[in-house]
Amino acid sequence: MANFIFPQEIEVNYMIPSLRKELAAAMKDLGLTQREIAKKLRVTEQAISQYFNEKRAIHVTFNDKVKSRIKELAPTITEETFQKEMQNLLKLSMEELVTCKVCHDKTQTHSSCKVCFEK
Repeated sequence: MANFIFPQEIEVNYMIPSLRKELAAAMKDLGLTQREIAKKLRVTEQAISQYFNEKRAIHVTFNDKVKSRIKELAPTITEETFQKEMQNLLKLSMEELVTCKVCHDKTQTHSSCKVCFEK
């Protein structure tokens, strides 16, 4: 029997931290400090350090479309826009089946599962 996990649990436990990690890396490439990145992404400086040291958010691989969108957003993210943009990235990750792949990997469910897309 496969492990049961709600799609929302996949988002909270895997997708959001991994998206933050990718955003943090893109912001670092722009020259922002860990403090500035932490403030924009609404996490601690320690969390940013753990992202950079591969101690947090290591289970998700994004495709080129999601990575490209993250790089586009990195220069424009503010504390005020972060929540909206994160929601858009989560939606894109779902559309690109990244979330589904993580769910499949963690639960061993059938790869043709489309429960997130049922109306």
